[in-house]
Amino acid sequence: MRHLRLESCASTNDEARRAFEAGDALPLLISAAEQTKGRGREGRAWSQLQGNFAGSFLVMATRALLSEPGALSLIAGLAIRDALSAFGANPAELKLKWPNDVLLSEKKVAGVLSEFVEDQSRRAFIVGIGVNLREAPDQTLFPAAAVFADGAPDPSAFGDTLGTALTRWISQAEAHGMPAILEAWKKQAWRLGEPLAIRTSGVPLEGVFEDLDPHGHLRLRLPDGTMRTITAGDAART
Repeated sequence: MRHLRLESCASTNDEARRAFEAGDALPLLISAAEQTKGRGREGRAWSQLQGNFAGSFLVMATRALLSEPGALSLIAGLAIRDALSAFGANPAELKLKWPNDVLLSEKKVAGVLSEFVEDQSRRAFIVGIGVNLREAPDQTLFPAAAVFADGAPDPSAFGDTLGTALTRWISQAEAHGMPAILEAWKKQAWRLGEPLAIRTSGVPLEGVFEDLDPHGHLRLRLPDGTMRTITAGDAART
């Protein structure tokens, strides 16, 4: 995967969008040592500290990704986990938090923001990923941590490894479909089968994280026994 390295930019997702509009060849990774206006889900600011990874992967919208857009966040989480493990993180301590975060020992170390782009001839996804390789921000919505206290990998090298893992998981989705992605993701899921609190559209819900539905949405069993399908929200311990 071609890798464009920037010293500074407002947002790598914005840079990826401009690259797509300019007709750049795909796939493409754009990473930056500094983001001045990085963002996460629901317009939240993403704080990038020195030595961490921030990058956006511009990938073709394959048949599998178009048919199941929810797969991309799950795929990104699996790829991040693989890349961190490749650089020495303990796989047993890495968990995938629905819908698109990666945790290390119950603390957030990575997040994903995906966007769809198209023009008259091409359709693609921008997969923005931030990983706390060396430092963790303070005062976050969910407790955060850095993966490597010492010996953190070079962010650029990490991005290349992550790109390889992302490409591999997209190929898995194309070859085997959404069921293979769901099965792999659930093996590493945080609090699957356990009590979970979800805030969706400002409404708090509590129940048991029962499963993912065929589209990657969270299935929450409420205290009265009814099942609720959650398409978006923030998960936390009860």
